[in-house]
Amino acid sequence: MRVLRLGTSNDDTPDLPEEQRGWKIAEQILADAMGESVDTILKRAWPNAAFPDMVGRWMDEFEPDIVVLRINWFWYGYESIPLWFERHLGPVGRWLGRTGVRVGDAPWFADNRIAQAVRRSLMRVLPGATYFTPEEVATSLELTLRRVVRNENAVVIVRGTDGWNWSPEGNVRRRMRSRTRVAEVRRRMDAICRDLHVRFIYADRPLTKQELQTGLNAARWHNNAEGERRAGEFDGQAMATAWQESRVTA
Repeated sequence: MRVLRLGTSNDDTPDLPEEQRGWKIAEQILADAMGESVDTILKRAWPNAAFPDMVGRWMDEFEPDIVVLRINWFWYGYESIPLWFERHLGPVGRWLGRTGVRVGDAPWFADNRIAQAVRRSLMRVLPGATYFTPEEVATSLELTLRRVVRNENAVVIVRGTDGWNWSPEGNVRRRMRSRTRVAEVRRRMDAICRDLHVRFIYADRPLTKQELQTGLNAARWHNNAEGERRAGEFDGQAMATAWQESRVTA
């Protein structure tokens, strides 16, 4: 069995061995439920105009039995200070923005506790911008899903962003904006998935502050082993259930 997983940076975070990553845990749960080996193909991309064609090519190339599309909060929830500079301050802002993005993309920065603490302090006083709006994300994902469901034999699962009552990102106003965006993406994607007869899953209640704290690494940026265990078990059980139900209705 082959799974095409359109995931997030948690899928290859460097400080966890492969067997502790959520996708690997999910893969094993599915393999145990099906009684056969499972091969997971990991891919990531931005929800832009190129996304639908890119995923369409992956569908043709890999011919997956199951497609898991994880909606990445970073796309529409994270407020980037460098991105705001780039969009609002002309040539100087573009230089500052690109420099900031290069630093932010460096592996040493993303999971460095001190670097992330400094970034969060700056977020309390400086403006930020999101890479995409909820509407842009939903539009791209709808076009992508329409490409995916052309393969009628593939089981498709959209994994929504879980809600939360607390987040380490920024101040109270940023957290409120983030929760509003999560709810808007969920509302749009729920309608899209119902229309396309695609399974849309997410946690049935907001994550608590304790759950978030115990599920994040020291930098509070990527999942730790506990966070990946929870995510992997959720995804694995969803894949096994979806596959079994698809065989009943086939």
